Amino acid sequence: MKFIKYHGLGNDFLVFARGLDGARSLTPEEVVAVCDRRFGVGADGVILARPSEVAALRMELVNSDGTTPEMCGNGIRCLVAYAVDELGFAENPLEVETLAGVLACAWRRGEDGRMASVRVSMGRPVFERALIPVAGEGDALALEVSTPERTFVGTGVGTGNPHYVLFGDARRETASHYGPLLERHPTFPRGTNVEFAEVLAPDHIRLTVWERGCGLTMACGTGATATVAAAVRHGLVRADAPVRVSLPGGDLAITVSAALDAAIMEGPAREVFRGRIHI
Repeated sequence: MKFIKYHGLGNDFLVFARGLDGARSLTPEEVVAVCDRRFGVGADGVILARPSEVAALRMELVNSDGTTPEMCGNGIRCLVAYAVDELGFAENPLEVETLAGVLACAWRRGEDGRMASVRVSMGRPVFERALIPVAGEGDALALEVSTPERTFVGTGVGTGNPHYVLFGDARRETASHYGPLLERHPTFPRGTNVEFAEVLAPDHIRLTVWERGCGLTMACGTGATATVAAAVRHGLVRADAPVRVSLPGGDLAITVSAALDAAIMEGPAREVFRGRIHI
């Protein structure tokens, strides 16, 4: 099968061709194999563009461990780059169906004529436990989670995927140590992404993400959106204006409304290389 490898701030994906003409999906075991960074191509996940009855196309996404997430902010930007540059889609914004709903993606070409950046309408961030989901009732604004090593108090947020946002320490070693303990904690029925954030200014956050199904990643679009939403809710950053979120792979611009009823994510998508792999 032919593929193109893309990345969004280092969060990388294999986009397989022929998805729109009925090519079969990869099994979870095949995804694990091709995403292996030593014995396969290497990626955080696999994406196929599929036909949709409610949008221009549908994103079929599988994580590198074979699980299926509801949404991926970096992945959807890579899919839009593929759809515009390779499949010839011209709608702008381009609507993409995901397991988290239909999202409008406004795109911009660079000086080379190819995709430079994508601005995604991420919808309304949710803080209700039942919607994230998180065990228990009510909101998840001061969510206490206990592990054998320590007890955390963070914010549960849903931005298509479940997230647990912790403010104060964004060091990579902290995320590497505590991320696995929290990802599959019983508090989160479907697991969670874990955000380790440090607010540097009212318009700037440093962030490291332990991503459900992928582990420590260079960037996470839904995680950056969840972090800014939580920061706006707690009055830590400004609303209705872009907040720069600095991740290991680079910066995303996230805007969350003061009413917390809308969020916008903007960032790049880049082709890395093309190839063919026998599956």
